[in-house]
Amino acid sequence: MKNKHLIIVFLLVGITTLSCKKNKNSNAEEPCPGFCKDFDFGLIDYQPEWSPDGKYIAYYHIDKEITKNGIWLITPDGKENRLWHSGVGAETPTWSPDGQWIAFSQGAQIWKKKLNGDSLTRITNEGRNFFPAWSPDGKWIAYDNTDCGNSAFPAPANSCGILLTNFLEKKLIVSGRIPSWINSYSFIYIGLFYNIYKYNLKDFSKVQLTTTNTKDKFTTVYSLKYSTKNYIALTSQVNGDVPQIWIMNDDGSNLKQLTQTGGYTSDWSPDGSKIVFTDSRAVNGRLWLMNADGSDKQQLSFENKFNL
Repeated sequence: MKNKHLIIVFLLVGITTLSCKKNKNSNAEEPCPGFCKDFDFGLIDYQPEWSPDGKYIAYYHIDKEITKNGIWLITPDGKENRLWHSGVGAETPTWSPDGQWIAFSQGAQIWKKKLNGDSLTRITNEGRNFFPAWSPDGKWIAYDNTDCGNSAFPAPANSCGILLTNFLEKKLIVSGRIPSWINSYSFIYIGLFYNIYKYNLKDFSKVQLTTTNTKDKFTTVYSLKYSTKNYIALTSQVNGDVPQIWIMNDDGSNLKQLTQTGGYTSDWSPDGSKIVFTDSRAVNGRLWLMNADGSDKQQLSFENKFNL
């Protein structure tokens, strides 16, 4: 059993190393998120997204068996767990408001596919695109493009920041990463120095919600999810410690840590009462559920329940 665990961890580290390695001849890999030297890559179930009707949680599963890699759907009671879209690097699923489509990132492009498995459609065709988020009215998908160029090769038009697409056109909105919708005309995102901002599409205004770069600590932020209860869940790393799951009010106040042993990526249940998250310890690495206040943590996905 010990040798089996070492093989799995070695495979996961290898996959992550490849995804973080800079490749001058390809734009197909997501850049290293900034904490490769610190983070425990033993996690294998992450980036959960709860369906609008609450029936399923979509998430990215990494497995030693390549055919099992991809986006899986699990019920909140854990009784059903099935592969929905096969493929290494099929990440960050986001549901359409009617629950009939899931968009995701794969090969640094954004795709969508019907819940029933039909109509796989490529949405973006250039750049390096990640973290899609479907707007509550279903009209837009926000995502971030990391093709920012350099001194020798400037960034192409409509790149390097958060973009919106309605499947016919796209437009660059603001510099930042990892958007999460508040309502159909505003979203939160991670901006300069890992601070969290709110952007309003009606008046093109942005408001800074957090200040992470302080004299006594530096907090990095890796994921954001907005709740209908006016809370924000985030993955944050303080003073170089392992990332944890936190929540705060949507004005940036009342920051509260919910996990202590390590947490990476999370999402709210539709009614805001539950949070699904990844326990990022190498001895676990699975999806867990907890109440919105951090109580009653229970494991949801298990190593022996990934059958094709």
